[in-house]
Amino acid sequence: MICMMVGHSALAAPEMITELSVKISPQSEFESRLTITNNQLFDRFDRKSKRTPAPFIPDTDTVVALKVNGNEVTYRLDREGMLYNEQTNERIELKPKVKAKLVQYAEYLRSVHYGQIVPWEEARALLPKKMKFKVVDIESGLSFNVQRRAGSQHADVQPLTKADTAVMKRIYNGKWSWKRKAILVQAGDRMLAASMHGMPHGGDGIPDNDFSGHFCIHFLGSTTHGSRKVDPEHQLMVFKAGGQLETYFARATPYEIVDAYFNSFSLDHSYLQNISFTNKRHMQLETLMRNPDEITKIRKKLKASKAKTDELTAVEIPVEVGITRKGLREERITVIFQMKRTSVTGPWKIDEIEMIS
Repeated sequence: MICMMVGHSALAAPEMITELSVKISPQSEFESRLTITNNQLFDRFDRKSKRTPAPFIPDTDTVVALKVNGNEVTYRLDREGMLYNEQTNERIELKPKVKAKLVQYAEYLRSVHYGQIVPWEEARALLPKKMKFKVVDIESGLSFNVQRRAGSQHADVQPLTKADTAVMKRIYNGKWSWKRKAILVQAGDRMLAASMHGMPHGGDGIPDNDFSGHFCIHFLGSTTHGSRKVDPEHQLMVFKAGGQLETYFARATPYEIVDAYFNSFSLDHSYLQNISFTNKRHMQLETLMRNPDEITKIRKKLKASKAKTDELTAVEIPVEVGITRKGLREERITVIFQMKRTSVTGPWKIDEIEMIS
């Protein structure tokens, strides 16, 4: 956890503390906080701000806690500086001066919490072969040390010691896995956004570290050594580590949204499912998320070629899907995604899903 404090003089009598916190998901243990004490700028925003019913509560990484004389009210803060009270289902619009200052604090806190998204060519120069560096899991906050051993399209790395291997295995709940995870990579005085998997494979090099082989770290634009293609799951995790999942989804094509939805199952990432839909309370969301732990494999194939969607606000995407669950044979279905957006410049979302056996 990273904690900071900013103090201001105040004329208001009540003791007021405004605390901002940033973490990538509600379940994340890795969190950064900024405390603003006795700030005259915020002392009356709760009473003077414009309140309207919220059409939905956005998934944001930033929470504002307003504490007055021991009483606390929490709000979710979006990138535009709008506050949302989940308890009252209200949207709060701040005065421009207050909003600008709050956004400024939030952006600063995000810059501290997340890594910089840099292309692979830049990352490989910052992390030459044989360099040792620290890896931080952005969900748990656990960290361990590694050395880059090889890799031309991405970094092939190994834990330095048995203790480092033990921490890495703890991040994967005691079992090695190909599952991608968002990580921060410390390159000198810079923190870079990256993605790793947790499966030892291939060549070894560091003796007596309880890790037989190496694992892979991907950055923006990294490709696999075999296919020379970008791995979509790794790229999603890079954007997650950089705090830019919202940006990724805002720019994604409807086909990329559908891919991200399916990838969310292998990534165990319900947040990706939430932001794929028009809203996180979508009536189909719980049905489709039911018993995801039972799914061991998902195969998917588009039933039609990708159409140009630049000038469209709605498109139908049929996908042939094979779902394998624990102890059962593969179930084959056709899933039709109804994709919509509010304008030709707006983000694509899943509006409805139809499943045909």
